[in-house]
Amino acid sequence: MNTPSATPAPPLKFAIALALIGALGPSAIDMYLASMPSIALEYGTSYAGVQLTLTVFLLALGAGQLLFGPVVDVLGRRRPLLVGLLVFVLSSLLAARADSLDALLIARFIQGLGSALTLVVIMSMVRDVAEGARAAQIFALLMTIIGLSPVIAPALGGIIGAGYGWRAIMLTLAALGALVLLNATWVLKETLPADKRLAWSQVNVLSTYLRIARDANFLRPALALSAVFFFLFAYIAGAAYVYQSHFGLSVKAFGLLFGATGVAVLLGAFSAGRLVARKGLARLAQWGAGCMVLGALLVLLGALTSAGLAGIVAGMFVAMFGLGIAEAALMALVMGSQSRALGSTAALLGALQMSISSLATPLSGIIAPLGSGYWAILLALSAMVVAVLVRASTRGLPIELNSLADH
Repeated sequence: MNTPSATPAPPLKFAIALALIGALGPSAIDMYLASMPSIALEYGTSYAGVQLTLTVFLLALGAGQLLFGPVVDVLGRRRPLLVGLLVFVLSSLLAARADSLDALLIARFIQGLGSALTLVVIMSMVRDVAEGARAAQIFALLMTIIGLSPVIAPALGGIIGAGYGWRAIMLTLAALGALVLLNATWVLKETLPADKRLAWSQVNVLSTYLRIARDANFLRPALALSAVFFFLFAYIAGAAYVYQSHFGLSVKAFGLLFGATGVAVLLGAFSAGRLVARKGLARLAQWGAGCMVLGALLVLLGALTSAGLAGIVAGMFVAMFGLGIAEAALMALVMGSQSRALGSTAALLGALQMSISSLATPLSGIIAPLGSGYWAILLALSAMVVAVLVRASTRGLPIELNSLADH
Protein backbone atom coordinates (compact mmCIF):
# COMPACT_ATOMS: atom_id res chain seq x y z
CA MET A 1 0.00 0.00 0.00
CA ASN A 2 1.32 3.43 -0.85
CA THR A 3 1.89 5.92 1.90
CA PRO A 4 -0.67 8.69 2.07
CA SER A 5 1.94 11.31 1.43
CA ALA A 6 2.51 9.86 -2.03
CA THR A 7 -0.95 10.97 -3.13
CA PRO A 8 -1.43 14.65 -3.97
CA ALA A 9 -4.23 16.29 -2.06
CA PRO A 10 -7.42 16.70 -4.15
CA PRO A 11 -8.81 20.23 -4.33
CA LEU A 12 -11.28 21.35 -1.69
CA LYS A 13 -13.98 21.93 -4.31
CA PHE A 14 -13.73 18.22 -5.18
CA ALA A 15 -14.54 17.19 -1.60
CA ILE A 16 -17.30 19.79 -1.31
CA ALA A 17 -18.90 18.61 -4.57
CA LEU A 18 -18.88 15.01 -3.32
CA ALA A 19 -20.32 16.08 0.04
CA LEU A 20 -23.18 17.97 -1.61
CA ILE A 21 -24.04 14.83 -3.55
CA GLY A 22 -23.79 12.73 -0.41
CA ALA A 23 -26.13 15.10 1.44
CA LEU A 24 -29.02 14.44 -0.97
CA GLY A 25 -29.79 10.98 0.42
CA PRO A 26 -29.91 12.09 4.07
CA SER A 27 -31.97 15.11 3.03
CA ALA A 28 -34.48 12.82 1.34
CA ILE A 29 -34.78 11.06 4.70
CA ASP A 30 -34.68 13.92 7.18
CA MET A 31 -36.61 16.63 5.37
CA TYR A 32 -40.02 14.96 5.39
CA LEU A 33 -39.92 13.23 8.79
CA ALA A 34 -41.99 15.89 10.53
CA SER A 35 -44.66 15.58 7.82
CA MET A 36 -45.18 11.82 8.25
CA PRO A 37 -48.25 12.23 10.47
CA SER A 38 -49.86 14.59 7.94
CA ILE A 39 -49.08 12.17 5.08
CA ALA A 40 -50.84 9.44 7.06
CA LEU A 41 -53.88 11.67 7.48
CA GLU A 42 -54.00 12.60 3.78
CA TYR A 43 -53.84 8.99 2.62
CA GLY A 44 -56.02 7.66 5.44
CA THR A 45 -53.40 5.20 6.66
CA SER A 46 -51.43 4.53 9.84
CA TYR A 47 -48.14 6.09 10.89
CA ALA A 48 -46.53 2.64 10.49
CA GLY A 49 -47.84 2.55 6.91
CA VAL A 50 -46.18 5.86 6.09
CA GLN A 51 -42.98 4.52 7.69
CA LEU A 52 -42.80 2.19 4.68
CA THR A 53 -41.87 5.19 2.53
CA LEU A 54 -38.67 5.36 4.57
CA THR A 55 -38.17 1.59 4.58
CA VAL A 56 -38.42 1.17 0.79
CA PHE A 57 -36.06 4.11 0.29
CA LEU A 58 -33.46 2.44 2.54
CA LEU A 59 -33.93 -0.96 0.90
CA ALA A 60 -33.42 0.57 -2.55
CA LEU A 61 -30.40 2.44 -1.22
CA GLY A 62 -28.87 -0.86 -0.04
CA ALA A 63 -29.82 -3.19 -2.90
CA GLY A 64 -29.09 -0.51 -5.48
CA GLN A 65 -25.54 -0.08 -4.30
CA LEU A 66 -24.96 -3.82 -4.64
CA LEU A 67 -26.24 -3.62 -8.22
CA PHE A 68 -24.35 -0.48 -9.23
CA GLY A 69 -20.97 -1.17 -7.62
CA PRO A 70 -19.62 -3.32 -10.46
CA VAL A 71 -21.14 -0.90 -13.00
CA VAL A 72 -18.98 2.00 -11.82
CA ASP A 73 -15.90 -0.24 -11.84
CA VAL A 74 -16.63 -1.04 -15.50
CA LEU A 75 -17.95 2.28 -16.86
CA GLY A 76 -16.06 4.71 -14.66
CA ARG A 77 -17.41 7.21 -12.19
CA ARG A 78 -18.61 10.40 -13.86
CA ARG A 79 -21.31 9.24 -16.29
CA PRO A 80 -23.06 6.92 -13.80
CA LEU A 81 -22.94 9.73 -11.23
CA LEU A 82 -24.76 12.15 -13.52
CA VAL A 83 -27.36 9.51 -14.37
CA GLY A 84 -27.96 8.82 -10.68
CA LEU A 85 -28.48 12.51 -9.95
CA LEU A 86 -30.94 12.83 -12.83
CA VAL A 87 -32.92 9.83 -11.53
CA PHE A 88 -33.04 11.46 -8.09
CA VAL A 89 -34.47 14.68 -9.55
CA LEU A 90 -37.14 12.95 -11.64
CA SER A 91 -38.23 10.60 -8.85
CA SER A 92 -38.58 13.54 -6.46
CA LEU A 93 -40.96 15.15 -8.95
CA LEU A 94 -42.91 11.88 -9.14
CA ALA A 95 -43.14 11.77 -5.33
CA ALA A 96 -44.55 15.31 -5.28
CA ARG A 97 -47.36 14.21 -7.64
CA ALA A 98 -48.15 10.87 -5.92
CA ASP A 99 -51.92 10.49 -5.57
CA SER A 100 -51.75 7.41 -3.33
CA LEU A 101 -49.46 5.79 -0.80
CA ASP A 102 -48.58 3.08 -3.34
CA ALA A 103 -47.50 5.72 -5.87
CA LEU A 104 -45.42 7.45 -3.21
CA LEU A 105 -43.77 4.13 -2.31
CA ILE A 106 -42.80 3.55 -5.95
CA ALA A 107 -41.39 7.06 -6.29
CA ARG A 108 -39.43 6.70 -3.06
CA PHE A 109 -38.00 3.36 -4.22
CA ILE A 110 -36.75 4.94 -7.46
CA GLN A 111 -35.42 7.89 -5.46
CA GLY A 112 -33.48 5.40 -3.32
CA LEU A 113 -31.99 3.77 -6.42
CA GLY A 114 -30.78 7.14 -7.70
CA SER A 115 -29.22 7.87 -4.31
CA ALA A 116 -27.60 4.42 -4.27
CA LEU A 117 -25.81 5.05 -7.56
CA THR A 118 -24.50 8.43 -6.42
CA LEU A 119 -23.27 7.07 -3.07
CA VAL A 120 -21.31 4.25 -4.70
CA VAL A 121 -19.62 6.75 -6.99
CA ILE A 122 -18.59 9.29 -4.35
CA MET A 123 -17.18 6.59 -2.04
CA SER A 124 -15.17 5.17 -4.93
CA MET A 125 -13.96 8.60 -6.03
CA VAL A 126 -12.45 9.29 -2.62
CA ARG A 127 -10.41 6.10 -2.75
CA ASP A 128 -9.48 6.77 -6.39
CA VAL A 129 -7.60 9.90 -5.35
CA ALA A 130 -6.46 9.21 -1.76
CA GLU A 131 -5.71 6.50 0.80
CA GLY A 132 -4.64 6.07 4.40
CA ALA A 133 -4.81 9.12 6.63
CA ARG A 134 -5.58 11.42 3.71
CA ALA A 135 -8.57 9.33 2.69
CA ALA A 136 -9.75 9.31 6.31
CA GLN A 137 -9.50 13.09 6.41
CA ILE A 138 -11.51 13.43 3.19
CA PHE A 139 -14.15 11.04 4.53
CA ALA A 140 -14.26 13.11 7.72
CA LEU A 141 -14.66 16.31 5.67
CA LEU A 142 -17.46 14.66 3.72
CA MET A 143 -19.14 13.56 6.95
CA THR A 144 -18.75 17.08 8.36
CA ILE A 145 -20.45 18.71 5.38
CA ILE A 146 -23.02 15.92 5.03
CA GLY A 147 -23.57 16.38 8.77
CA LEU A 148 -25.18 19.70 7.93
CA SER A 149 -28.05 17.74 6.39
CA PRO A 150 -29.60 16.53 9.67
CA VAL A 151 -29.16 20.09 10.96
CA ILE A 152 -30.68 22.00 8.04
CA ALA A 153 -33.01 19.46 6.40
CA PRO A 154 -35.42 18.81 9.33
CA ALA A 155 -35.71 22.50 10.14
CA LEU A 156 -36.22 23.43 6.48
CA GLY A 157 -38.63 20.55 6.02
CA GLY A 158 -40.58 21.57 9.11
CA ILE A 159 -40.95 25.15 7.84
CA ILE A 160 -41.88 24.07 4.29
CA GLY A 161 -44.20 21.32 5.52
CA ALA A 162 -46.01 23.61 7.96
CA GLY A 163 -46.45 26.34 5.35
CA TYR A 164 -46.95 24.49 2.07
CA GLY A 165 -47.40 20.79 2.81
CA TRP A 166 -45.24 17.70 2.32
CA ARG A 167 -45.46 17.79 -1.50
CA ALA A 168 -43.54 21.07 -1.49
CA ILE A 169 -40.77 19.22 0.37
CA MET A 170 -40.44 16.76 -2.51
CA LEU A 171 -40.32 19.64 -4.99
CA THR A 172 -37.57 21.21 -2.88
CA LEU A 173 -35.60 17.94 -3.06
CA ALA A 174 -35.98 17.96 -6.84
CA ALA A 175 -34.66 21.52 -7.01
CA LEU A 176 -31.72 20.70 -4.75
CA GLY A 177 -30.93 17.64 -6.86
CA ALA A 178 -30.94 19.75 -10.02
CA LEU A 179 -28.51 22.26 -8.48
CA VAL A 180 -26.19 19.48 -7.33
CA LEU A 181 -26.34 17.91 -10.79
CA LEU A 182 -25.24 21.19 -12.39
CA ASN A 183 -22.41 21.59 -9.89
CA ALA A 184 -21.20 18.01 -10.40
CA THR A 185 -21.25 18.45 -14.18
CA TRP A 186 -19.04 21.52 -13.81
CA VAL A 187 -16.65 20.43 -11.04
CA LEU A 188 -16.17 16.66 -11.12
CA LYS A 189 -13.99 14.91 -13.66
CA GLU A 190 -13.46 11.21 -14.25
CA THR A 191 -11.26 9.66 -11.53
CA LEU A 192 -10.97 6.09 -12.83
CA PRO A 193 -8.69 5.84 -15.91
CA ALA A 194 -9.77 3.48 -18.66
CA ASP A 195 -6.79 1.17 -18.07
CA LYS A 196 -7.90 0.59 -14.44
CA ARG A 197 -11.49 -0.34 -15.25
CA LEU A 198 -12.65 -3.93 -14.93
CA ALA A 199 -14.13 -6.06 -17.67
CA TRP A 200 -17.81 -6.87 -17.23
CA SER A 201 -18.54 -10.46 -16.32
CA GLN A 202 -21.22 -11.89 -14.09
CA VAL A 203 -18.77 -14.48 -12.84
CA ASN A 204 -16.21 -11.77 -12.06
CA VAL A 205 -18.85 -9.72 -10.26
CA LEU A 206 -19.82 -12.60 -7.98
CA SER A 207 -16.23 -13.67 -7.35
CA THR A 208 -15.26 -10.08 -6.51
CA TYR A 209 -18.08 -9.74 -3.99
CA LEU A 210 -17.18 -13.10 -2.43
CA ARG A 211 -13.51 -12.15 -2.18
CA ILE A 212 -14.32 -8.87 -0.45
CA ALA A 213 -16.94 -10.39 1.87
CA ARG A 214 -14.49 -13.08 3.02
CA ASP A 215 -11.91 -10.47 3.99
CA ALA A 216 -12.20 -9.97 7.75
CA ASN A 217 -10.52 -6.57 7.45
CA PHE A 218 -13.56 -5.51 5.38
CA LEU A 219 -16.31 -7.49 7.07
CA ARG A 220 -15.72 -6.59 10.71
CA PRO A 221 -15.72 -2.78 10.36
CA ALA A 222 -18.49 -3.04 7.73
CA LEU A 223 -20.76 -4.81 10.24
CA ALA A 224 -19.82 -2.26 12.90
CA LEU A 225 -20.71 0.59 10.54
CA SER A 226 -23.99 -1.15 9.70
CA ALA A 227 -24.81 -1.25 13.41
CA VAL A 228 -24.05 2.49 13.64
CA PHE A 229 -26.55 3.12 10.84
CA PHE A 230 -29.10 0.84 12.55
CA PHE A 231 -28.86 3.07 15.63
CA LEU A 232 -29.18 6.19 13.48
CA PHE A 233 -32.32 5.02 11.69
CA ALA A 234 -33.88 3.66 14.88
CA TYR A 235 -33.54 7.24 16.17
CA ILE A 236 -34.74 8.85 12.93
CA ALA A 237 -37.75 6.57 12.50
CA GLY A 238 -39.02 7.00 16.07
CA ALA A 239 -38.12 10.62 16.79
CA ALA A 240 -41.02 12.18 14.90
CA TYR A 241 -43.59 10.11 16.79
CA VAL A 242 -41.95 10.38 20.22
CA TYR A 243 -41.29 14.12 20.01
CA GLN A 244 -44.66 15.06 18.51
CA SER A 245 -47.06 12.52 20.01
CA HIS A 246 -45.51 11.91 23.44
CA PHE A 247 -44.17 15.41 24.08
CA GLY A 248 -46.57 17.49 21.96
CA LEU A 249 -44.09 19.29 19.71
CA SER A 250 -45.39 20.98 16.57
CA VAL A 251 -44.09 20.09 13.10
CA LYS A 252 -41.93 23.22 13.06
CA ALA A 253 -40.63 22.75 16.61
CA PHE A 254 -39.75 19.13 15.88
CA GLY A 255 -37.78 20.13 12.80
CA LEU A 256 -35.79 22.73 14.73
CA LEU A 257 -35.09 20.43 17.68
CA PHE A 258 -34.18 17.47 15.48
CA GLY A 259 -31.85 19.71 13.50
CA ALA A 260 -30.21 21.07 16.65
CA THR A 261 -29.43 17.52 17.75
CA GLY A 262 -27.92 16.88 14.32
CA VAL A 263 -25.25 19.52 15.00
CA ALA A 264 -23.57 16.85 17.10
CA VAL A 265 -22.94 14.65 14.05
CA LEU A 266 -21.18 17.54 12.35
CA LEU A 267 -19.04 18.21 15.42
CA GLY A 268 -18.14 14.53 15.74
CA ALA A 269 -17.07 14.21 12.11
CA PHE A 270 -15.09 17.46 12.34
CA SER A 271 -13.33 16.17 15.45
CA ALA A 272 -12.50 12.90 13.71
CA GLY A 273 -10.88 14.77 10.84
CA ARG A 274 -8.72 16.78 13.24
CA LEU A 275 -7.68 13.84 15.43
CA VAL A 276 -7.27 10.94 13.01
CA ALA A 277 -3.61 11.51 12.11
CA ARG A 278 -2.59 11.61 15.79
CA LYS A 279 -4.93 9.13 17.44
CA GLY A 280 -5.54 6.53 14.71
CA LEU A 281 -8.72 5.05 13.31
CA ALA A 282 -9.08 2.25 15.86
CA ARG A 283 -8.99 4.55 18.87
CA LEU A 284 -11.38 7.05 17.26
CA ALA A 285 -13.86 4.31 16.41
CA GLN A 286 -13.76 3.09 20.02
CA TRP A 287 -14.22 6.61 21.40
CA GLY A 288 -17.16 7.16 19.08
CA ALA A 289 -18.82 3.91 20.15
CA GLY A 290 -18.29 4.80 23.80
CA CYS A 291 -20.03 8.14 23.33
CA MET A 292 -22.94 6.39 21.60
CA VAL A 293 -23.41 4.04 24.56
CA LEU A 294 -23.18 6.87 27.09
CA GLY A 295 -25.61 9.02 25.13
CA ALA A 296 -28.11 6.18 24.69
CA LEU A 297 -28.07 5.48 28.43
CA LEU A 298 -28.76 9.18 29.07
CA VAL A 299 -31.71 8.97 26.64
CA LEU A 300 -33.04 5.98 28.58
CA LEU A 301 -32.60 7.85 31.86
CA GLY A 302 -34.47 10.84 30.43
CA ALA A 303 -37.31 8.68 29.16
CA LEU A 304 -37.76 6.93 32.51
CA THR A 305 -37.38 9.94 34.84
CA SER A 306 -38.66 13.47 35.20
CA ALA A 307 -35.83 14.71 32.94
CA GLY A 308 -38.17 13.91 30.06
CA LEU A 309 -37.58 15.58 26.71
CA ALA A 310 -34.60 17.61 27.97
CA GLY A 311 -32.83 14.43 29.09
CA ILE A 312 -33.59 12.65 25.83
CA VAL A 313 -32.28 15.53 23.72
CA ALA A 314 -29.11 15.86 25.82
CA GLY A 315 -28.45 12.13 25.54
CA MET A 316 -29.01 12.14 21.79
CA PHE A 317 -26.55 15.01 21.42
CA VAL A 318 -23.84 12.92 23.10
CA ALA A 319 -24.76 9.82 21.09
CA MET A 320 -24.83 11.65 17.76
CA PHE A 321 -21.45 13.26 18.52
CA GLY A 322 -20.04 9.76 18.97
CA LEU A 323 -21.81 8.59 15.84
CA GLY A 324 -20.08 11.31 13.80
CA ILE A 325 -16.68 10.15 15.07
CA ALA A 326 -17.35 6.43 14.64
CA GLU A 327 -18.86 6.80 11.17
CA ALA A 328 -15.86 8.65 9.71
CA ALA A 329 -13.32 6.27 11.29
CA LEU A 330 -15.14 3.08 10.30
CA MET A 331 -15.74 4.34 6.76
CA ALA A 332 -12.01 4.83 6.29
CA LEU A 333 -11.26 1.41 7.81
CA VAL A 334 -13.67 -0.36 5.45
CA MET A 335 -12.60 1.40 2.27
CA GLY A 336 -8.93 1.15 3.23
CA SER A 337 -9.20 -2.63 3.47
CA GLN A 338 -9.19 -2.98 -0.34
CA SER A 339 -6.92 -1.63 -3.07
CA ARG A 340 -8.95 -2.66 -6.16
CA ALA A 341 -12.61 -3.03 -7.21
CA LEU A 342 -13.37 -0.01 -5.05
CA GLY A 343 -16.83 0.46 -6.55
CA SER A 344 -17.74 -3.09 -5.55
CA THR A 345 -16.25 -2.49 -2.09
CA ALA A 346 -18.37 0.63 -1.61
CA ALA A 347 -21.40 -1.22 -2.97
CA LEU A 348 -21.05 -4.19 -0.65
CA LEU A 349 -20.59 -1.85 2.29
CA GLY A 350 -23.65 0.17 1.28
CA ALA A 351 -25.75 -2.95 0.78
CA LEU A 352 -24.82 -4.27 4.21
CA GLN A 353 -25.39 -1.04 6.10
CA MET A 354 -28.61 -0.06 4.36
CA SER A 355 -30.14 -3.55 4.39
CA ILE A 356 -29.41 -3.95 8.09
CA SER A 357 -30.35 -0.39 9.04
CA SER A 358 -33.61 -0.58 7.06
CA LEU A 359 -34.81 -3.13 9.63
CA ALA A 360 -34.65 -0.37 12.23
CA THR A 361 -37.40 1.74 10.63
CA PRO A 362 -40.35 -0.69 10.89
CA LEU A 363 -39.09 -1.88 14.29
CA SER A 364 -38.88 1.67 15.59
CA GLY A 365 -42.24 2.47 13.99
CA ILE A 366 -43.81 -0.33 16.04
CA ILE A 367 -41.97 0.36 19.29
CA ALA A 368 -42.15 4.20 19.41
CA PRO A 369 -45.99 4.31 19.78
CA LEU A 370 -45.65 2.02 22.83
CA GLY A 371 -43.84 4.76 24.75
CA SER A 372 -40.63 6.75 24.85
CA GLY A 373 -39.11 4.31 27.36
CA TYR A 374 -39.44 1.35 24.99
CA TRP A 375 -37.91 3.40 22.17
CA ALA A 376 -35.03 4.42 24.46
CA ILE A 377 -34.38 0.76 25.32
CA LEU A 378 -34.10 -0.02 21.59
CA LEU A 379 -31.54 2.78 21.20
CA ALA A 380 -29.53 1.63 24.23
CA LEU A 381 -29.37 -1.98 23.03
CA SER A 382 -28.38 -0.81 19.53
CA ALA A 383 -25.54 1.33 20.93
CA MET A 384 -24.23 -1.60 22.95
CA VAL A 385 -24.15 -3.78 19.84
CA VAL A 386 -22.18 -1.01 18.10
CA ALA A 387 -19.61 -0.99 20.92
CA VAL A 388 -19.14 -4.77 20.76
CA LEU A 389 -18.72 -4.80 16.97
CA VAL A 390 -16.34 -1.81 16.99
CA ARG A 391 -14.19 -3.58 19.56
CA ALA A 392 -14.10 -6.69 17.38
CA SER A 393 -13.37 -4.72 14.21
CA THR A 394 -10.37 -2.84 15.64
CA ARG A 395 -8.46 -5.88 16.90
CA GLY A 396 -5.84 -7.61 14.77
CA LEU A 397 -5.90 -5.08 11.91
CA PRO A 398 -2.81 -4.38 9.77
CA ILE A 399 -0.83 -1.53 11.30
CA GLU A 400 -1.52 0.85 8.41
CA LEU A 401 -5.25 0.46 9.03
CA ASN A 402 -5.26 0.18 12.81
CA SER A 403 -3.21 3.29 13.56
CA LEU A 404 -2.37 6.29 11.43
CA ALA A 405 -0.51 8.20 14.09
CA ASP A 406 2.87 7.47 12.52
CA HIS A 407 1.90 8.50 8.97
